[in-house]
Formats: sequence, C-alpha cells, structure tokens
Amino acid sequence: MASLMMFLGAVGGAALRLVLEKGLFRVWPHEPMPWAAFVVNFSGCFTLGVFLGNTIARDLPSSVLLLLGGAITTFSIFGHEFLRLAQGGLYGLAGLRAFTSWLVGAGVATVGVLVGLQAA
Repeated sequence: MASLMMFLGAVGGAALRLVLEKGLFRVWPHEPMPWAAFVVNFSGCFTLGVFLGNTIARDLPSSVLLLLGGAITTFSIFGHEFLRLAQGGLYGLAGLRAFTSWLVGAGVATVGVLVGLQAA
C-alpha cells in the first residue's frame, strides 16, 4: 500500500512541479541561476514540513505523508542544475546553489514542521 501511495504522490507532485516551474520560468529566465526550480524546491520543503508537523501532531499514519509529499521537492533537478553550472565554469554559483539549497531547504522545512504542529 505504501508503494501505491508513494507512486500517486510522485505523479501528483511531478505534475504540480511542472505547472509551477512553467509559470515561474516566465518570471525568471533559467540562465544562469535556475530560480524557478529554487523556488519550487523550497516551497516543497515548506509544504513537506507542514505535512510532517500535521502527521506528528495528529498521529497520522506515515502513508499519509507519502501521499501528500509527492515529488515536488525532487532534488535530482537540483543535482542536474548544479552539474550544469559547474560544467559551465560557474563554480562559485554552483557552490552557492549547493550551500543555499541545504541551508534554506532545511530552514524552510523546519519552519513548516513548526507551522504544521501549531495548525493541528
């Protein structure tokens, strides 16, 4: 059952990610810093944090988190972008992207958990 929940969440999350990124690409061009993916990843971190906080506070089964989490925070996209920046010789920007992804992602997820715990 957990595999099915994960699959359904991944399909829904990937579709949502595509729609969000397409809209954001109009605001921020993809070169040289991939701002659209950056925003989507961190909104996903916050959302997953809220889901996790609610799951903990309401003592819900972990399968609920699998379904709701989906694939919106696919950091494989981050890895691809990091590699592209580094291959393009933009080492400083690639390093900044890696550092901010870790720092901001963890921070935003923590805030999301706190919000989720309070909202329950």
